[in-house]
Parts: sequence; structure tokens; C-alpha cells
Amino acid sequence: MSAFPRVLRRVMMLGGALVPAAALTALLGAPGAMAAPVVQASPLTAPMITLDFGDALPSNPDLLRQMMWIKSGQVPAVSADGLRVATFSAGLSRSAPQELAEDLSEPGDAQGLQVAETVQRAAPDVVLLTDMDVDAGEDVAQSFRTNYLAVGTGGQSGIDYPYMYVSEVNNGVDTGADLDDDGIIGGSGDAFGPGSFAGQHGMVLYSKHPLDTDGIRTFTELPWAAMPDNAIPEGVYSDLELSVLRLSSTSHWDIPVTVGGETVHILAAQPSRAEDGPAGAERHHDEMRFWSDYLAAGTGRDEYIVDDEGQTGGLSTDAPFVLAGDFGPLTGTAPVDTDHPSAVAEMLAAEVIQDPLPVSQGAENLRAGEPAATEVMGRQNGEWVLARSDYLLPSATITAAASGVFWPVPGQLGSQLTRANAPGGKPGEPNETTPSEHRLVWADLNLPGISDGTD
Repeated sequence: MSAFPRVLRRVMMLGGALVPAAALTALLGAPGAMAAPVVQASPLTAPMITLDFGDALPSNPDLLRQMMWIKSGQVPAVSADGLRVATFSAGLSRSAPQELAEDLSEPGDAQGLQVAETVQRAAPDVVLLTDMDVDAGEDVAQSFRTNYLAVGTGGQSGIDYPYMYVSEVNNGVDTGADLDDDGIIGGSGDAFGPGSFAGQHGMVLYSKHPLDTDGIRTFTELPWAAMPDNAIPEGVYSDLELSVLRLSSTSHWDIPVTVGGETVHILAAQPSRAEDGPAGAERHHDEMRFWSDYLAAGTGRDEYIVDDEGQTGGLSTDAPFVLAGDFGPLTGTAPVDTDHPSAVAEMLAAEVIQDPLPVSQGAENLRAGEPAATEVMGRQNGEWVLARSDYLLPSATITAAASGVFWPVPGQLGSQLTRANAPGGKPGEPNETTPSEHRLVWADLNLPGISDGTD
């Protein structure tokens, strides 16, 4: 069974006080409603907030900013003492090696411009881009930083990110074993992680604040079988295959970011999905369970964890962190539901983690009742199918002042970047004017010492 603690902690943290999501909705929809009893609503069924500009405005500046961005669809400026973190599954992937590097080597790539404008409209201090080819290593990451992020697009200001991190990933790297049992060793079905070439669908982190490079930990090579009580199904892999299989389909990163007088650990991952290989659902569960064990230092649950440099153990229990990445849909996937319920769902219930519950009017507009969705899965029976797949989950010790999903409704500024596929389009494929079927998620964190200029 999963090792996640089952104590529910889903809150908005505004002005240093814990505010249930339903209370936030009540306050925004009807000023003064906080005095009335509040019933906790499900984050995926809570009514969307509607406002008239004649409504009374709250005095709490964090609450006011949260209210205004939902109304306008425009991400507000981060406060002076805030750190904005974002994650975006950008879809910057190509069908062959070096193609993305070539496309981004000069300004003007249409998709590159769309991704850059999306990031610029959110203006994060730290942003994790997933689903980005890194076969060219730092070259492609540098090209995107210089030719796109730093250059204003769509009326936005360019953003200078002096610090970035990119590393090898497991996507498309050959295992030397016939994992897909097709009688041929090699190809995407025999790779450590989904991908037709090494480095496809990787990750890149950009930051305005310095990275503690000596403190960065990666877990690309950690064997799956090393995890005690893992979910590896019996009879799927041979002993030889089990000896080479790695836990991470992409990688697990712990990147310390130095912000003023504090260090915040960005815990980044892009786990497999159920359709990725013969045990995709089980692997997804254990890739997410890794973080539960990593955050349980001193309990013995982290003893199997060894990073790529040989350092053992998990993260210190007093270290602030933000879990970030494309973690996949919330619900579990058969056949692991019974013995291994959704690791994402149980992560949201962990005491050490808070869920800022980012929402958007754009998701609610496309399918009522799902304001927290971040991914357009496609259409079924004429209806859009959405999922919450992309997450920013700060540690419970951090004050999360505001959060949201960048998804304006049609007609609002930036809405051209978040159009869904036209009817009949293939699920998951971007159209000509949309960089990705995912949406950028952002969260503002209040940390002591940010505004004192001491980096």
C-alpha cells in the first residue's frame, strides 16, 4: 500500500492565515460571507467565482490580487516579498534529435514564441518547463533563454533568467533489454523512459535567483527494484530486466534555489503515465511515492534513496520545498487502484504538503465543474475531457499567498495561447495557435528576506 499519510490538508494560505478553499470562494462571491458557516467543497466541483466591479473589495492585499486575476484572466504582479514559482508542460518536443535545437537556434519559431509569451504573461521568478527536448543539453536551454524568454513577445516584457538547470534524463535512453517483448532490442519501447531518442521530453529549470549547484541532487539512475514494497507487477519483467530498470521515467530533481536569506528546494519530476510501457501505472505510482519517502527523512523510509552522486537519504524535514511538474491525472489507474491507489491523490493528503488549489475561469468555461484542470485530454461523446495534471505543491511551512492556472477565457488577453483543439482534432495535439494542451500553473510564496536584496 502507499505510504502517504492520509491526513487531508488542502488549504489556501492568505495573509498568513489558513483559509479553506470554499471559504475563499464564499468571500470572493459574497463579501462578508466569512461570518457564515462554510462547507468544504471539492476542488474539482467548487463553483467558479463571479464578480462585478461594483462589489466591495477585500482589504487583504493577497486576497484582492487573487480576486482580480480570476476576474480578468491576467496574472497579477508578484508582491515585493513574494516568490513566484511556475511549471508548464510546454510541448517543446520534436520527432527527431537536434530538431528542437535547430528550431530554437534563432528567434522566430512559432511554438517557441507561444511558450515564451505564456511564461512572460505569468512572469515567474522560477519556472520548470517539462516536455522539452534536452538532447542538445545546455545548448537548447540556452537558445530558448536567449532567443525567446529574454525577448518580449506578444506585447510582454522579456525576462532575464541568469540561472538555469538542465541535465540528462531517462527518456529515450536504451536499456539494452527487450522490455516490450517485440523480439527486438532497441527503440522507444525498450528505453528507460518514454521517448524515441535520448533526451526527448526532458525538463529545464530557469531562475532569477541563484541555484545552489553543489546542493543539487538528481536520481536518474536509482533502480526501481531498490524501493521497498514497490508496485512492480509480478511476471512482467525478467530478473535481467529488473536489474537494469530505473525508477524515474524522466528524472527526479532536488534543486535548491537561494532566495534572499532562505533556500527553497524545487522538487521536480515528470513521471510516466499508465500508457507508458507494460507497467506504466505501477511505475507512475512509485515515481510519486518516491517523494513521500524523500520527505520522510529520519523515519527509515528514505534509506533506499541514493542519488546519482552516491549521497543517501532524503530531504531534511525542516527544509522548505515546492513539488513541481506534470504529475499526471489525479485519479488512479487500473489495475493498481486496489493495492496502490492514486499516488497523486494521496500526496495531496500529506501533512507536510499544502495544495494551493489553483483554478482558472478558462477551464470552468470549457467544462463546468473543473476549474482546477490544467490539461485538455480531448473529446468524448461531444464533451471536452479535462484533467488536473500539472502541480505546484509547497511545503506546509511556506505561506502560499496566491495561485492560479493561466487559462484566460476566449476574448481575454492571452486567450489565443490556451485554445483547445478544434472538434475532430486528435486528443493531446496542439493546434496551430496553441503551444501545448497543458496550461501553466503558478503560485506566489511569501518568504522572509526576499525583498532585502540579499542574493
